[in-house]
Amino acid sequence: MRTPINTPRDLPAEAPVPSVADAFRASFTDPVVETATDSLPRIRATLRDGALAVGLAGEFDHYTCAPLRRLLDEGAARGARRLVLDAAEVTFCDSALLHTLDRWALTGGRVELARTSRSLRLLLSTAARVHPPPRFRFGG
Repeated sequence: MRTPINTPRDLPAEAPVPSVADAFRASFTDPVVETATDSLPRIRATLRDGALAVGLAGEFDHYTCAPLRRLLDEGAARGARRLVLDAAEVTFCDSALLHTLDRWALTGGRVELARTSRSLRLLLSTAARVHPPPRFRFGG
């Protein structure tokens, strides 16, 4: 099953076009059904002006990163070269998430980490001690 890239809601022609950050914030703060364990991976995405804003929540490992990899591939195919990631709601992640983000950067894309969770900060910190630094940067 393909993970669709959700586009921002239709706006009236006279309405101002929101920035990528505003569109992403509105998309990611929509009500989401939470699970009791909060471990199911959830991905929200908005593509606008060559920027793919992605929000992650839940747990991300080799298997649960597969939809994210497909989403990033589809975003790149649609012209996205900039990835803005909000991972504040990630409760667990392993090197599969790091490899997924690094793969985006290796193909010429730029990764910006807007927000991170404790799990992702621990992963990045550990990876920095063992491997060369990732090809992406933290912050806008």
